[in-house]
Amino acid sequence: MLKECDQLEQDQKIETITLTPYLLEHHHRLSQFYLPETQTSFSALPEQSLQYCREDVDRHPFVILADGIPVGFFVLHIGENISPFTNNKKAILLRGFLIDQKHQGKKIAKKALQVLPEFAKGIFPNKDSIILVVDAMNVVAKTLYEKSGFQDTGIQKEGRSGWMEIMEYRL
Repeated sequence: MLKECDQLEQDQKIETITLTPYLLEHHHRLSQFYLPETQTSFSALPEQSLQYCREDVDRHPFVILADGIPVGFFVLHIGENISPFTNNKKAILLRGFLIDQKHQGKKIAKKALQVLPEFAKGIFPNKDSIILVVDAMNVVAKTLYEKSGFQDTGIQKEGRSGWMEIMEYRL
């Protein structure tokens, strides 16, 4: 399943953002992704997320393509193992959402999050929300999620690097 979003950003060329299931052909590019130290405490790199996906069949890896090139990655997690974050059995947990550093600042994350709800609903039609956990100190990400329609649930959990806030997008 593919979902595309064509948008003109001021005087920039049109960039097609596509969300697609992870394929082995994406692996080489994803293995070269880099995040600066200031971001690695907030998100795992694709290699680590893919390992978790191999260990848990309820974790589904996806790639963000910009004009056909892998530039981002995320996991949609369903099932019993999302219970630490929600009691809603019809929720999808968004995990490991990231854009490779060399492609940051191009509004790719914003475009991907705009098409994510429809994309997720197409894959998991019986689900009614997407939840995510964002580090309370990660103001940039929290602001992006809020602008993309995610709402703060008011629920906080202590995580490996401090307090995390749970946000939700109702499908």
